[in-house]
Amino acid sequence: MFKNIVDCIDFIQNQTRKSTKTLEHMKSLCEVYGNPQEGLKYIHVAGTNGKGSIVSYLREILIDSNLNVGTFTSPYIVSFNERITYNKNFISDELVIKYTNEIISKYQELEEEGIELPGFFSIVTLMCFMYFRDVKPDVVILEVGIGGLLDCTNVITPLVSIISNVSYDHMNLLGNTLSEIAYNKLGIVKENIPLVTISNDEINDLIINTCKNKNSELILVNKNDIINPIVEIGETKFSYKDYNVTLRMSGLYQCENASIVIESCMILNKYFNISKQNVINGLNNTFWPGRLEVIRKEPFIIIDGAHNIDGICRLHEFIKTLKNYNITLCMAISSNKETFKMIREIEQDVNKIIFTSFNYKRSEDYNLLYEYSNHPLKEKCEDVLELVNRSLENKDCNNIWIFCGSLYFVSEIRKIFK
Repeated sequence: MFKNIVDCIDFIQNQTRKSTKTLEHMKSLCEVYGNPQEGLKYIHVAGTNGKGSIVSYLREILIDSNLNVGTFTSPYIVSFNERITYNKNFISDELVIKYTNEIISKYQELEEEGIELPGFFSIVTLMCFMYFRDVKPDVVILEVGIGGLLDCTNVITPLVSIISNVSYDHMNLLGNTLSEIAYNKLGIVKENIPLVTISNDEINDLIINTCKNKNSELILVNKNDIINPIVEIGETKFSYKDYNVTLRMSGLYQCENASIVIESCMILNKYFNISKQNVINGLNNTFWPGRLEVIRKEPFIIIDGAHNIDGICRLHEFIKTLKNYNITLCMAISSNKETFKMIREIEQDVNKIIFTSFNYKRSEDYNLLYEYSNHPLKEKCEDVLELVNRSLENKDCNNIWIFCGSLYFVSEIRKIFK
């Protein structure tokens, strides 16, 4: 049994991350641990990108509506405990140890019953269910880990299901076509439970048919209903239907995420008293670390967790709005990503690109990233701290440094600055 948090988290982090690819396994685990997921109200959030922002928007809105809110997200930017929160407070080290020990205490019983021991995601999801069972929030916002259909979180029945968007990522697990990936994410749709998602011509028929087969109400957000978007560094403004919204986060894609949230709140208003002003306040109050986050203003330094081709395209979309700035991009990417496509997309509108790596086993060799680039002003640098110092030495107000390519990398950079 664990007594200190370092050993406890090391144990969790070192458990296998390979899924058994069966939801029945997670259901069996939950039964052994007394089905801690039962008796709570959930909002279930899946999608390729934007899940974290949607969770954060919803949390702020629901807290503004005087509700107690639990959230479960992954991965983390600030600390491991960030994955599980109650009203924005991270789960304590003491409780991480308590629930880990509770999980380990039944390992012999699991083995005797022939149930495979839980891996990393199963442990963290069980911990989340146990914690919320005990603190009893009014509602839990549950973010899917990977996919949806076979994800550990898919043992619950929510008030509403949300899919932020569908794009290419984790193809080795979810499939190589958009339809295959969408099919997996649509696995969170439950009988008679509404789904809110963004319209996508390539997969709309699949979305519509899935909801029809499940007798689930479908709310498709139409991008044409997002009016007059204005994106600036550290702020985004737009109108959606009769909502005039100001966000503290940058990016056109945040207009889509926030519009999905607005529609979701219309459904949630059947269960909770959520006013239009609560929605506007919550959207305006939301801050989500590592998503086009301005961590210095003099000079401008931005970190962004874009880590797949869709995220990189959205970052590129933002960079194109920075008309009068010289952009230096520092990039590190995980080895299991579409690195070549990501680099060729993002390097188009930056003045300089520098490749490096981060302190994690999946970090791609920066020499390989450098070779993939066609940029005339490309560099490579092994020392991340040297890059941070160079960014701080930049005193020209027309220069912006952006660190991107991986949430692990962004987390590492953020810790240096904070």
